[in-house]
Amino acid sequence: MSDTTNRYRPGPNQDIAQVIKQAERIRARGERIGESDHDNMAQAPSEGSLASSIRELNENISWLRRAIITTKQIVTGLGSTVLAPAWRLVKPPFSWLWRKYTAVWHRFAYVRTGVNGELVLSRTRSSVLVLLTAALLSVFTNTRLGEAVRFVTIEPVIDGAMMAASLRTEIFYLTQSQEIDPEGNVHSVRGCRTRGECSEVDAAYFRVSPRLSHDIWKLCVHGNPIYVPDHAVSPIAPGLNECRVTYYGYRMTSSWIARVLRSLQVYPTMLEASCVYLGSGTSSTVQ
Repeated sequence: MSDTTNRYRPGPNQDIAQVIKQAERIRARGERIGESDHDNMAQAPSEGSLASSIRELNENISWLRRAIITTKQIVTGLGSTVLAPAWRLVKPPFSWLWRKYTAVWHRFAYVRTGVNGELVLSRTRSSVLVLLTAALLSVFTNTRLGEAVRFVTIEPVIDGAMMAASLRTEIFYLTQSQEIDPEGNVHSVRGCRTRGECSEVDAAYFRVSPRLSHDIWKLCVHGNPIYVPDHAVSPIAPGLNECRVTYYGYRMTSSWIARVLRSLQVYPTMLEASCVYLGSGTSSTVQ
């Protein structure tokens, strides 16, 4: 046998306990060598993964930087080509309104007191101005207060301008009326400009709704200041009616402008109609 085998075999001066200790030391050394190899193998892919993460992070930072630069260029271009000209266009009326508003504040909200006539802000007057300002700003909100304010301020002005520009009376063949908004008392009226076959170009579609401008129009034309949409559409019987219609606004056609107006639900407004029911030949008029 070899010397190594003889070394681990109990001899005269070697007992079993020493042999066991030597075997445990050899096993522990082997485990340490195995763990070291495992750590070395695991360390290599860990370093590669770290390098890959760093490269990916650098790519993301570069992409973000390019996106920020591009966005800045777009915003700068829009500001110089679109926003700046638009602001130059709307700045004069806004500046004029702001000057008028501040002038009203200085004239109405301040009172002179004392011997020297010093101007002092009045709490009562300033509170009234704040409430009036809030009411005017509510015009741009979809609230009942906003609707009420629009009813007596903006709507009469717009309707009056539309009436002055497009009020007319024409003959239409109307077939039906329908209440499309019971709460707002809004009706729709349908028909055609011609009798018989009707195309999109000849089709007629009107809206009938309560407006302050309609009350004013009826007062000026008929001496009755109360405009009721239900009464305005009552001459249109079910079936075919030849009607003399007074309306304002622009009638729908097949043009692209008409399609835009239809998408915004902007339709001509009928004020009154005097109709002849073609089935019986009787006439009916409401004023």
